Amino acid sequence: MRAAGRRDPASANPPSGPVPGCHFCDRMADPSSVRNRLIYESELFHIRHELEDPGPSYLGALLIQTKRHVSGMAELTDAEGRELGYLIQRTSRALKSCTSAAWTYVYSFTEAYRHVHVFVAARYPDIPKKYVRLAITEWPGAPRGGRAEVEELCRRLRESMAPTASRETPPP
Repeated sequence: MRAAGRRDPASANPPSGPVPGCHFCDRMADPSSVRNRLIYESELFHIRHELEDPGPSYLGALLIQTKRHVSGMAELTDAEGRELGYLIQRTSRALKSCTSAAWTYVYSFTEAYRHVHVFVAARYPDIPKKYVRLAITEWPGAPRGGRAEVEELCRRLRESMAPTASRETPPP
């Protein structure tokens, strides 16, 4: 139900092109920069592993982003909202399967970049309390790796997330 006189963003025609100067749109314009770190791609979303350059990188720091420019969660179409929930679940399962993560953290801020993106991070079991929540990647004892280790984890994550007949199918 929506308020009288208000446009329903889920039924609006989504914009078709990238927004100049948007950090995430710019990254989508040059997919070669994330080619070996790409874990999943659909018509609506793109999932990749973050890479600190220079490294080492926290192993299990993933980013899900919309392919089209969407400035906030409320502006997602119904299909995007359904798929985003599905991808958060699948990505979390893949991280637990491919790392020693006890569970995952899921968070999103659009303060610096007004483009929908969600971080899904492996939460390892022995992390000291001082590094939980948003300080997770600052933990000195966290599993870390360079480009080769990140790319190998991405390969395992891709394999874990690959669709098969026996797995769940994405929402309609």
